[in-house]
Amino acid sequence: DAVLMEQVLFNLLDNAAKYAPEGSLVRIEGQREGDVVRLAILDEGEGIPEGDEERIFDTFYRVRKSDRVRAGTGLGLAISRGFVEAMGGRIAARNRADRPDPAFPGAAFTLTLPVPRAALDDAA
Repeated sequence: DAVLMEQVLFNLLDNAAKYAPEGSLVRIEGQREGDVVRLAILDEGEGIPEGDEERIFDTFYRVRKSDRVRAGTGLGLAISRGFVEAMGGRIAARNRADRPDPAFPGAAFTLTLPVPRAALDDAA
């Protein structure tokens, strides 16, 4: 569903903008692996507190920014998970392992979605 996917991407990119330092890079990577598509949203922020990788998808849960300002309502990631699952996919969060600064490991949100049937039929 293009409308749901647009909202998911908006929520993830908005979240990256809120939690990453101003002027830092937010990257989107995508690839097809057989009958699934993987999209990753990667930022250069403080990352996800250890143990909160699943909790951040809870309704109304918000991670505190380093300046102690709480951003948002805590609904964006919960809504995104619901939309992704409604489309038959999965969403997961983790800290990046490729960043050299432990104070800013960055977060990675990975979407795994089935390739639409029409695209699979066209490939056959």
